[in-house]
Amino acid sequence: MIFLGLFIFIIFLIAYLRKKSSARQTDVEEEFWARENEANHTRRKDISGLPYITIPLENFPMGIYDNSEIKACEETLADLSGKKILNLEGQTNTDLKLKYGPANLEALTECDNNYALLCRTVVSYAQALLALGHQTEAQTVLEAGITCGLDHSQNYLLLAGLYLNAGDTAAFDALLAQAETLDSPQRDSIVRRLHEAEQAASAH
Repeated sequence: MIFLGLFIFIIFLIAYLRKKSSARQTDVEEEFWARENEANHTRRKDISGLPYITIPLENFPMGIYDNSEIKACEETLADLSGKKILNLEGQTNTDLKLKYGPANLEALTECDNNYALLCRTVVSYAQALLALGHQTEAQTVLEAGITCGLDHSQNYLLLAGLYLNAGDTAAFDALLAQAETLDSPQRDSIVRRLHEAEQAASAH
């Protein structure tokens, strides 16, 4: 009899939890569609004053090496330098429409795509230089990436590795301090991985 009562209780508990979960999901969906509807009716805002990223091509070691991979990265950087670039990571399309209006969504999406390509290109550029043994130039590229305001974790980790391998603790500390000021969803992960890299280097 006790087991029967326990069984019935469990059945009712499962039914209650399912109903609660279903109600919560319904609330989430209703909230999403309410925000989406509001976003789709937001008036167009002026986006000319947003913090667009400028690529300082003069800070990159352009045109030094006759290597196809390096040249491809340099061509991509040169092409991106003439485009608008924004880091919009962590913001959904709904967020962007609410802030700037749906009429700006296509332009903002292109700016964000350009940012993602810039992050990948800087890292690829540095990796290609490192593969050829050009550590100084690779460091220059990665530092230029940081100057641009990139929050790509590999940009930080590769540069940290170069500083730590050279025993340049001052440069590493400055890089860590820079990471800690990032206004980015990646900040905590980057800072944690930098500390891990520092610990690994000190253990050797």
